[in-house]
Amino acid sequence: MEVNNSAAIELKENSLSADTIKEEKLRQACAEFEAILLQQMLKVMRNSVTKSELFDGGFQEEICQSMQDQEIAKQMAIGRGMGIGEYLYRQISGQHLSTIKKQA
Repeated sequence: MEVNNSAAIELKENSLSADTIKEEKLRQACAEFEAILLQQMLKVMRNSVTKSELFDGGFQEEICQSMQDQEIAKQMAIGRGMGIGEYLYRQISGQHLSTIKKQA
């Protein structure tokens, strides 16, 4: 009997670990999605400002600005960010939990 109990405990720990990993991956995906939205927002905001002909850097400047916007967006999304990723996480995980409860 003791062998079965230890196997059941190990299986339960593995399933908890798998759930934790899935939740962490979901949270990371939501944060990345928020970063993409923020990057697009920064891109649109930057394009709305008129550029001076005097300081136009051409294609190289556009690439550098795009990379800078990407990093700024990533940093903005880390932690609490604007809350879009957290809201999305709650929506998806809430739907996931409600479907599991319905199946049980």
